[in-house]
Amino acid sequence: MKTTILSLSLVLLLLQVSCGPAAESRESMQSRAKHVADSIANSIKASMAEAETPGPAINTVKIDTAAAKTPSAPAK
Repeated sequence: MKTTILSLSLVLLLLQVSCGPAAESRESMQSRAKHVADSIANSIKASMAEAETPGPAINTVKIDTAAAKTPSAPAK
């Protein structure tokens, strides 16, 4: 029984692979693949353009280390 089911499923699989999808299905799959590829390419271009633009200037505070090392006047 197992061999019959196995061989039947193998035959069906071989028929599916050998026949392949119909021409209409193939064309729709190719157009869908092109649409997806174009969408991915556009999103990559947009993210690359965003990465190339300069960001906002970062304001940094510089600490004067020389002033921090000088001893202060002794308290009276």
